[in-house]
Amino acid sequence: MPGFIEFDPRKGNPAKIDYSLPLPGQITGKRIVQLDLALDRATDFLPTAINVGQSYAEAAGITKNGGNVTVDPEKAKNFLRAKLLEMGHNSVLVEESLSVLPQLLRGDTESESVKSVFRKRNLGTTTDELGREVIDPGDFIVPPKPFPRPPVGPDIGLPIDYVEKFANKAINGEVPVPTTDPAGNGTTDEPPANETAEPNLFLIEVYGISSFLGDYGIGKTVRTFTLLPGESTTIKLKTWQSTKESIKESSSIIDSHEQSAKERFSKKVQDETTDKQTSEKSKKWAVEAKAKASWGWGSASVKANAEGEYHSGREQFAKAATESVGEHSKEASSKRELSITSSVETETELGEETTVERVINNVNMRRVLNFVFRELNQKYITKLHLLDIHIAYTNGFENTWREVPISGLRTLLSEVLIPAKIDETAQQILKVAGTVFDEAYEPVRVLEKISYDPVSDVVQKADASIDAAGQYAPPTDTTYYRFKRGPLKQDGMENQVNGVLLSNQEIVMRTDSVIAEALLGESDALDNYSMEIQEAAAKKETIANERALLLHDTLLEIADPEKRAELAAALFSEPKTTENQS
Repeated sequence: MPGFIEFDPRKGNPAKIDYSLPLPGQITGKRIVQLDLALDRATDFLPTAINVGQSYAEAAGITKNGGNVTVDPEKAKNFLRAKLLEMGHNSVLVEESLSVLPQLLRGDTESESVKSVFRKRNLGTTTDELGREVIDPGDFIVPPKPFPRPPVGPDIGLPIDYVEKFANKAINGEVPVPTTDPAGNGTTDEPPANETAEPNLFLIEVYGISSFLGDYGIGKTVRTFTLLPGESTTIKLKTWQSTKESIKESSSIIDSHEQSAKERFSKKVQDETTDKQTSEKSKKWAVEAKAKASWGWGSASVKANAEGEYHSGREQFAKAATESVGEHSKEASSKRELSITSSVETETELGEETTVERVINNVNMRRVLNFVFRELNQKYITKLHLLDIHIAYTNGFENTWREVPISGLRTLLSEVLIPAKIDETAQQILKVAGTVFDEAYEPVRVLEKISYDPVSDVVQKADASIDAAGQYAPPTDTTYYRFKRGPLKQDGMENQVNGVLLSNQEIVMRTDSVIAEALLGESDALDNYSMEIQEAAAKKETIANERALLLHDTLLEIADPEKRAELAAALFSEPKTTENQS
């Protein structure tokens, strides 16, 4: 009869344990580099690329006339609605918040409709089964007058927060655009109030950080216990995962999937890799660039033979990003505190026990027993690698950001540049994008050329080559370039990663486990008399064991099972008492 599960011998291989697999949860981010290609706005860009879109002030209905500012409530509503829904806010809360925008633009905060929305904000929100914002149920508590209004700042999250901030800023001619920061948190960007288009091309570098497990190590001593002879006690181990706040502070991108860890790291790496000058320039394009996954901004001139500036900028970025990984991990590890006590501990807010309970005892009657508890550390091999390169364009106006993989280079350039400039610009971009210097500062060619014959429907793939002048042939309608797949120039390396390896570092992190060692004391806790009593008791038990073993071996020598059983019953049966005999 066949079983429920059968193995097919003709195909398939059993799963194997592979120690070179990276940990799940690889984190990725982008570095956005503005390219100075010596292109003239008036003569090199197509009019359709320059005249598309509108300024953020115009889209938001904000008009300046000398010193006077007017705001069109309907345009402002449409502008905010699109941005808030794009961020994923609940549509009901968005519409409710937008309903009071006209009052807020007039400075009216005492109307009942405005107060009602503010009351709900004070209650806070929860999320439903789909992760959408829902007002926390309960009776509305009317706060005392004057009605408190939270300060307008970066810590905003509800739709009414964005609407209120927009109203306060818009009346002064400013445009706070709801968006997300590099860590994915809700915030607002205020692009410069430029009324003219500023066309620019960008190189988008996609980076990954992958971690692999290394060796374990013993960390610092957490606690020691000494038990007297025959003593026992109950101990409890408490980890840093006891509260939501401690989990947040101690999480890292190396060994956890906590969103808070990614947010802290993204902010740190952008702060470390973007200088003040570049940061100011990036404000022109930050909103359109969808900077949610941005790890920094840069700029590079690729005119003539100045591509060395671009490679130098990437090298500095890789160094700063690597240092940020190390600092981020150290900060997280420093928050990981273990404690071992004999007192009663509480439970976490997550509903899981924060403690592991153990009963330890000293079975020795003559010596003390010492227990030493030490942290268990884990080494991680962490690698920063370049995964892909994209090309982007924007003129600084709303909804003009266009980003494509490098395979779409010619198509993008055809949409924004005059025909005479397409090939030259494509070659400039390919020259700087085609070579990446790896961890050992060895050049790695990262592009491959794809040729497609639409007649025979044949695709040919080959490493991209350069001519005597160091130039790649410009892409055509039937040929294009793409970033190579798989690990590049990592032959013989352990723990290979996709793309080009830019840095490799070892990081040691604390775990939530401990290692325990038992050390027996050297000195006796008994006097000579007590020691002799124990020795006599031990000798008595030894003699009894030897007697039992002798009887056992004797019985085994009797071949007849009936005689063996009869003798065993006589030897091991309990003797009858006098009362039973009577």
